[in-house]
Amino acid sequence: MRTSSQITTSLVIALGSTLVTAQAASAQPPTGQVLGIEADGDGCAVTLVTGIDQLLNGRVDSDTCTQLSAGSEIQFTPALTQVEVLPSPTVATVTELVAGDRACYVNLVDANDKTTTQFANFDLCEQDLVGAQVRLTYETGNIIAFSCEGDIECGRSDRAILISQAEVISRPTPTAQPTVGSLPDGNYRYWSGSSNNAVVSDQELLANGGVTFLFSKRGNNVTGLFGYVDGEAICVQGQVNDNAVTGISVQNLRGANVISSGETFSNFGPSDRLQVRRGRQINRETVRYNSTLLNLAGMNRINAGSVLPPGRC
Repeated sequence: MRTSSQITTSLVIALGSTLVTAQAASAQPPTGQVLGIEADGDGCAVTLVTGIDQLLNGRVDSDTCTQLSAGSEIQFTPALTQVEVLPSPTVATVTELVAGDRACYVNLVDANDKTTTQFANFDLCEQDLVGAQVRLTYETGNIIAFSCEGDIECGRSDRAILISQAEVISRPTPTAQPTVGSLPDGNYRYWSGSSNNAVVSDQELLANGGVTFLFSKRGNNVTGLFGYVDGEAICVQGQVNDNAVTGISVQNLRGANVISSGETFSNFGPSDRLQVRRGRQINRETVRYNSTLLNLAGMNRINAGSVLPPGRC
């Protein structure tokens, strides 16, 4: 849903012969959403937007004026001689919430797959509703007039029909991520963070931190690089069972110290995802751990990136 200042740049046409032509081309009268209402004597001036983002300006008599509110969807005849207010959906799925200059705009899909945009109180935009099926409650209120073009100091207002409450009926069931052990052979990368983007960039990783595991899988054999974003890393090699990898690990880093040389597991870094023991110093740059446990449960699969995983540790 675009803001009123954006919509005002759309094509504005007068109601009349243009709509006669449009109506003749369709068996059904056109529909639109009321954006603004301004009383002027024995009626009111109405601004509405059609489904093709055309702004229409017209006048209605006082009786019709009392039926209309900003946000109402209407079906109308040319010159607004007949206007029918269409019912707002009471149960629908929320697809988007947009905080605009006049209201919170709620994009909905109802049971008949009809898409509409409804006006709502601003606090609705702060709720976790996207993707949820909701039961809607409406109320009449006042919002900044459409003619104000977003200027909150203009002092004019429009009567509006607003969603006051959205009760969640159901939410989509999250799709279970396959276990690492069930993945087909290939190269993969997992991250302890999450993103709304299909492709996670290096900049986003650096901004959010966490740990990653870049690996190749061949049958149950896994070889990869576990590391902290912009921090220490270690090569892990072993067998995977569900989301756990057991095997050995090797760190190649000048000055690296053995974390655990005995039978007690110690965390590699602050995260408890990778635990090592039975470590020994091979040389000044290499530490090998003959027992390693890596837990990938709860980590998210992201794009593999442009770097290949190691062939062996």
